[in-house]
Amino acid sequence: MPESITRPKRLWTVFLVATLAACSRGSAPSEVSSSSGGSSGPNEAAASGATASANAPPRRSPRLDDPRWQRAMDDDPAGLSALADALGASGLVEALGDGGAITRTALLALPLADDADLALGALGKRALAATDEDRGPTLEALLGVAGRPATAREPLDPEGAAEAGAAVLSIATNTALPRDHRALAVSAARALGEKKLLDTTKIPGDLDPP
Repeated sequence: MPESITRPKRLWTVFLVATLAACSRGSAPSEVSSSSGGSSGPNEAAASGATASANAPPRRSPRLDDPRWQRAMDDDPAGLSALADALGASGLVEALGDGGAITRTALLALPLADDADLALGALGKRALAATDEDRGPTLEALLGVAGRPATAREPLDPEGAAEAGAAVLSIATNTALPRDHRALAVSAARALGEKKLLDTTKIPGDLDPP
């Protein structure tokens, strides 16, 4: 076959192969892009879930719809007493995690429960971990429980009472805390000391009047 005829065929073959290769190379990025855009990896999914969780509204306590809690939230002494009788210390301690008005009401009702001594340990732990805003009401509840008249019966929860004693001593001796909080802790410590639940010699006296 003459060279003049075969040369165009060769040139056409080279051109066709080069075109196909270019098309193949050009399609790869679009396929990767489509793949990465169509689905998210586990890290992206986790981040998305965390963002959704952070933006979710706080859980509303179902206790807000309970007539017993509604009456007690009006600071009605009879309502608080009825709530304490109905739930006891364990039920009120369980409600402390709800926050807001429910927590405040539970703290007010706790000293009124017949078995209020059972809450001493939980109140001590809560007072130690509390912010300045929450520490005061927690210490007031602890003082209310500790200051109840002594009875002939043994403490319902000796270990919890000991934990509460250690907590109020820690707060009472911490000069970095607000003075009024330390004063509440001192009063609670003295109330526990009167019941032989802590060593009164460990109670600081720097807040006492001269």
